[in-house]
Amino acid sequence: MGKIITIKNNKGGVGKSWLTLQLGHAFTLLEKEDGTSYKVLLLTSDSQNNILTFSGADNIKFYKTLEDFVRTGELNEIRIRENLFYVPLKNSNFSKRFREKLKISVEKLKDEYDLILIDSVPVLNIDQDFIELADKIVIPTYLDKATSEGIARLMDEVGVEKIKAIIPNRYMRSKKGDAMYNELKETLDGTGIYLTDPIKQSGIIHNLLEDGKTIWDTKSKDVEEFQVIIYQVAMELIECL
Repeated sequence: MGKIITIKNNKGGVGKSWLTLQLGHAFTLLEKEDGTSYKVLLLTSDSQNNILTFSGADNIKFYKTLEDFVRTGELNEIRIRENLFYVPLKNSNFSKRFREKLKISVEKLKDEYDLILIDSVPVLNIDQDFIELADKIVIPTYLDKATSEGIARLMDEVGVEKIKAIIPNRYMRSKKGDAMYNELKETLDGTGIYLTDPIKQSGIIHNLLEDGKTIWDTKSKDVEEFQVIIYQVAMELIECL
């Protein structure tokens, strides 16, 4: 039975779609106990479908979407890497009936996929459904006061036990940033939530994005520190799921 991981933050622009893709690709490179690879599906509540752009698959024309799957039960996922699949979203208008059917449909996907990662957009009512579906939640964040306060609210909202990891992203080192990181570390002490090292703002990541590549698509040593961070999150999740 597969597991669901929701990548969530109530603040936009913290890198949810990018981190969903990096983490999803990381899982496909790990071996299960039986020696086979993890089969991973990426879902989104973002009708811009940025994951397709980030993965270099934005030239693919899709005719079936998440909405079609919910309505008909026919899944037409897009293969973006070996063992890594994506289901695009056409629009962001969800009726109550659609949301009820969505939950049932996503649960059924757990029979086919080892891991389902959801890139969750905070402004949509469907966001709450993705929180409820999640076995674990990963929170990307900035190291600033507003975002850190938002994490505290999110922890109260979803419950500490459901959050597995927090990933500071796009970090530019400063005294205030270091202080915010240490404060966050103290806040999380004893909660069981894994706090990664910050992912630094980087030109090489920007270039990979422009080329439609993940951090696993290059052998450059310049990305090794980023690979280590994402790999550690993947292992933390595997161990607790």
